[in-house]
Order: sequence, then structure tokens, then C-alpha cells
Amino acid sequence: MTGDAALTDIGEGRPVVFLHGWSVDRSFFAGQHRLVDEGFRVIAPDQAGHRDGEVAGVLSIADLSTDLAALLAGLDRPALLVGWSMGATVALDHLARRGSTGIAGLVMVDMTPKVANDVGWRLGLSDGQSLDEAVAAAERMRAGWARYAPKIADALFAEGRTADAGLVAHARQVVAARDPAVMAHLWRSLVEADHRDTIRKLDIPVLALAGARSRLYRPEVAAWIAAQAPRGAAVSIADAGHTPHAEQPEAFNAALSAFAARL
Repeated sequence: MTGDAALTDIGEGRPVVFLHGWSVDRSFFAGQHRLVDEGFRVIAPDQAGHRDGEVAGVLSIADLSTDLAALLAGLDRPALLVGWSMGATVALDHLARRGSTGIAGLVMVDMTPKVANDVGWRLGLSDGQSLDEAVAAAERMRAGWARYAPKIADALFAEGRTADAGLVAHARQVVAARDPAVMAHLWRSLVEADHRDTIRKLDIPVLALAGARSRLYRPEVAAWIAAQAPRGAAVSIADAGHTPHAEQPEAFNAALSAFAARL
């Protein structure tokens, strides 16, 4: 295991790079450490702006994808890239800017290519937020992070199902520790992204893997990705929300392993 406090790197074999979502960290991929037993090398960084004790300043999705490029350049074989929520946008930004060299496949975990809704796109956030509304929300969060953090954490888990109390408490603690100004800048960069054309042009296999009870995105999002990506597929994880890898790790790992076996 790596000695870097902001990076998990365990196992040998095909590298699987896990990119966490906005306002959380790599600890949510703890259930994927067992993939080492299936012959995978599990790599999960805490992305910039999400590291304990870090002074991050202004960050954008492009900054995070630059970090991803540096990580991929240090690997000795093509990686399976797994982007959860914002992590999927970081992966798509990298692919749009630099192509798919060094990437064997992409797994998008409960994420849309365009977060903001408009008159021609209703597969963004399930509450229908437009770009203007999402940007305004960022400013409210910046001013009142302590009030918003528990709501952000609770929204990670399945609707209509009692989540594991320890997991919820951990999520609340992690989100509360984030810097509000850094999160506001990253949120604005995230909601301004539009990677619909990126998905249509991908030359690698893509799996849209989503929780069936997500509070953030409707099931139609994964279906759209599977239909639009030239080599796309979709899998729904029952009894899971926005964090299927943490809520249902066995089912998630099985779907990921099956996808990797087809690469």
C-alpha cells in the first residue's frame, strides 16, 4: 500500500482508478479494496480540494483532470477508470482533452454528462435545477455550509431505504470538513460542464452503473449513456442510491468485474 496519505494504491494486476465525487473522498471506495483478491490493482486518490488539512484555493474540473493525467502517466498498463459523480466528469474532461490513451474502459457511477437542466435536456439533476439555479445554490452553500452539509451527505443514499447509520455519520463528517469556498468553485465548474458529445465520441467501452433508488439522477440517465456511447452498457444496482459502491459493494464489484472481463 502506498505511503501517500492522499492515495490508496494496493494490489497488482489491471489498474482500476477510482475517482470520488464532489465534497467527499476516497474512503467511500473502501468496499472496493476487496477487488485486490480478484487480481486488480486498486488506486484511489483524494482529489484536490478534498484532502484533510489542504489549502486548495480556486479549483476547476480541468485542474482535477490534469492531476488525473499525471496519475495515469505513471501506470505501466491501461487502466479501468471508475468515476463516481463528479469523478465521472473529471474522467470525461480528461478524455475530451487528451483522448483515451492509457484507458481501457470507463465506468460512470450514477452521473449525468450534463448536470444542469434546460428546455432541451431533462436528464440533469432530478429536481430539475437549471444552470442559473445550480450556480445560485453554490453561493448559498458557500455562505451556509454547516447547514447544507448534512443534507448533501444524506442525499448520497437510497431514497425510501434506511441507510447504514455508520455510513451516514461518516458521510456527514467528511462533507462537513470541506472548505465551502473551494466546494462552491468546484460546484460551479461541475454544473457548467456538458459532456454529451464527449460520450458520443468515446472509442472505449463505457458502463453506466447507477443506484436504482438514487435521489440525484433518474434511471433514464444511465440508459441514455448506454444508448449514446458507441460501446455503451448500463447496469442498475438494486436498493442503492447515489453511492452504490458503498451501499451495495458486492453487487457493485460484481458488475465492475464483469465489465472488466469484457475489455
